[in-house]
Amino acid sequence: MRRKPIFGLFPKFPILPLLPLVVGALLLSSCTPSKQYAGSKNDGAFFSVPNGWTKVSNSELNKEEAKSTNQDDLDRLSMVTYQEGFTSAAKITPREVFLLNPTNHPVVFARIRDLFPEERNAISLNSLRNIILPITSFLDGSKENDRNFQLLDDQEIAEKGGKGVNLVFSFDYDGINETINQSAIYSNDQNKIYLFIVRCSSECYNKNQKQIDEIVRSFTVRGVR
Repeated sequence: MRRKPIFGLFPKFPILPLLPLVVGALLLSSCTPSKQYAGSKNDGAFFSVPNGWTKVSNSELNKEEAKSTNQDDLDRLSMVTYQEGFTSAAKITPREVFLLNPTNHPVVFARIRDLFPEERNAISLNSLRNIILPITSFLDGSKENDRNFQLLDDQEIAEKGGKGVNLVFSFDYDGINETINQSAIYSNDQNKIYLFIVRCSSECYNKNQKQIDEIVRSFTVRGVR
């Protein structure tokens, strides 16, 4: 909506003395970045989120995951080379980043880890699809779809540093429908897996879809040099 010029509304208002302040404020605002950039240079993966989003650091997530009493979880943690979380909410705990509880604000989770030898031999696009939910089992009917699961999109993706899949799917969690945008890529040498997730309640996702799509598009895997 176009604003009416203030000069006509306030002819006696002392405009000129304020011009240096206004110009200074405009210069400061123009220098403020609209995005914050994240990722791992060592692993060759990068992405961006809106500036001002809350960050959950690699060390915070590692510390939370190390509390697990499941040895498989701890073994996988030992192979993690990078992980970070972000949210548009004012605060979020590391535990909430890992959980699938539907939220009212988008949550971003990026994780990179080395693969065990047995995983390298078994890795496939379908195993990437099934990282969070047994999606292929829901689709072929070998597992009952008791979560109101819906596959909204399924695309194979190719990056300079690897290949994988991007999925968008929704399902019920504790009576609330949640939507997840999941990118999973394994490196060209099949030594690493790159996971990038953006999620929130389906109502939240639909409301913020344009912004979420932009975040997902920013995820780039160049690979280890």
